[in-house]
Amino acid sequence: MRIENYLGFPTGVSGAELAERATVQAAKFGADLPVATTVAGLTFDDGYATARLDSHETITTKCLLIATGARYRRPEIDALTRFEGRGVWYWASPIEARICSRQTVVIVGGGNSAGQAAVFLANHAAKVIMLIRGPGLAATMSRYLIDRIQGTANIELQPHQELKELEGGDSLEAVSWRDRRNGQERRLALQHLFMFIGAEPETGLIAECGLELDKAGFIITGRACACPLSEYKPEPLESSIPGVFAVGDVRSGSVKRVGGAIGEGAQVVASIHQYLARQDAARAERLSPAAVARASV
Repeated sequence: MRIENYLGFPTGVSGAELAERATVQAAKFGADLPVATTVAGLTFDDGYATARLDSHETITTKCLLIATGARYRRPEIDALTRFEGRGVWYWASPIEARICSRQTVVIVGGGNSAGQAAVFLANHAAKVIMLIRGPGLAATMSRYLIDRIQGTANIELQPHQELKELEGGDSLEAVSWRDRRNGQERRLALQHLFMFIGAEPETGLIAECGLELDKAGFIITGRACACPLSEYKPEPLESSIPGVFAVGDVRSGSVKRVGGAIGEGAQVVASIHQYLARQDAARAERLSPAAVARASV
């Protein structure tokens, strides 16, 4: 809802406002921005990527930059989306910390993001209840965070739990969860639920195009690629298909922060220009009189 640590915005900026400013700035520099256009299909033919739009138009490209991002993972619970922004949160900023001051809150998740949120919110909330599916935190969280959680009196860790039901009218009013070992349920009246169960990459179309993905579905780039062309060495932000680049949250190994995504977006420009220059040079070599003469022989 609000980015508090983005350089140049000391009082913070909402995601929507930052995106709007970026759109205006890109248009000023001549970028063609067909807003609300969806890519319905993506194919690769003879080294060129062709995108089929929902308007039935097609765009064939010399290279492709994928920056589709990721979405918060959401459990299949009725009314979850209805309470998003009305008691269900996927982040824990100073704004949320203030509005849940001296209240009981529930955090779902056992990774580092959940641990950082728990320690942070414990300084403001009366009590922080952490629900995790597994038996403990050792397999999913850094040791330093585990130690801080264990040393914080108002953080209560509940293992083997899964979220079951959300209740409320215009905003969240109660949360229920179930013990996965014995089925015992617990219901608690509260107004704030924090979800930290990971993110899913927006790679639905891409997964069918032959790009190498990691186990979680994020695009692998650079040296980590098992490029089918053994002689080809992908650039740091280039995928397993030459000329196809990935930046931001959709890329495997990215830091999943807006500042990181902006930095990768700036970095990839040089790689794209270098790739296009190599392609132009190779094309010129193939079409040169000497090359044509050698081919005819």
